[in-house]
Amino acid sequence: MEFSKIMGFSGTGIVAVAYIPQIRHLLKEHCSAGISVRAYSLWFLAAVLFLVHAARIKDVAFVFVQVVNLAAICAIVIYCKRYENQMCLTHLKKLKQAKTPKIE
Repeated sequence: MEFSKIMGFSGTGIVAVAYIPQIRHLLKEHCSAGISVRAYSLWFLAAVLFLVHAARIKDVAFVFVQVVNLAAICAIVIYCKRYENQMCLTHLKKLKQAKTPKIE
């Protein structure tokens, strides 16, 4: 396998691993705090466009990373919608701290 392909698939692995904390938090905590569905929708559109381009130039690693991107983005948006307006204890505490006036 060519070195550039190894780098491409390594990058794909990093992309996949990078999504895990967000998806895990959504699934475990049922918390959608701080997630912008609008931003993920734009990233979805970008991934589709990149996927079309990658398929057109027949770049297997680039196609694969966009498929991973699309799958992760879909999972995040689906779970974000499912747990809309729900917060875990950590985010709830941060919200309460931000709203509580500090007395000095």
